[in-house]
Amino acid sequence: MPVSLPLKRSAAAVATAVLGVVLTATGGQAHSAPAASAPAARAAADATAQVDRLWAVDGDDQKVPSGKKAPVRLKVQAVDKNRKAVKGATIRFSTPGPGLKFPDGTDDASVVTDQDGYATAPDLTAAGHAGPDLVTASAGDKAQVAFAITIT
Repeated sequence: MPVSLPLKRSAAAVATAVLGVVLTATGGQAHSAPAASAPAARAAADATAQVDRLWAVDGDDQKVPSGKKAPVRLKVQAVDKNRKAVKGATIRFSTPGPGLKFPDGTDDASVVTDQDGYATAPDLTAAGHAGPDLVTASAGDKAQVAFAITIT
């Protein structure tokens, strides 16, 4: 079930990813220099742009007791318009509700797809009250899929 949700991005992250430059100030002068990871960021952005659809592979419709880890990690496959796997695309897993958290306590985690187009999210912990919750996976702005998780 595709779900469209706005994505949170910082202006610095967008500028770095899109432009591939970092501004540095030296000797009172500002100039741009290529970011150390610019080629990798560009390759990931190119691969992500190729993603036409995300398929939920594992982890949808789970029941997780409050305070426990989800028994199945969320997994998606990224495919292009020809339904071929996309390697190296950045997939963003996001938990918009307050009930689920990734290991570092945040609501978002990014994972790069493997050679077969698969990306597996880090462990999720049910940190909220009992009830339905949602996790989305997205590749850029056009390919999204949602996972329903119930906290028990």
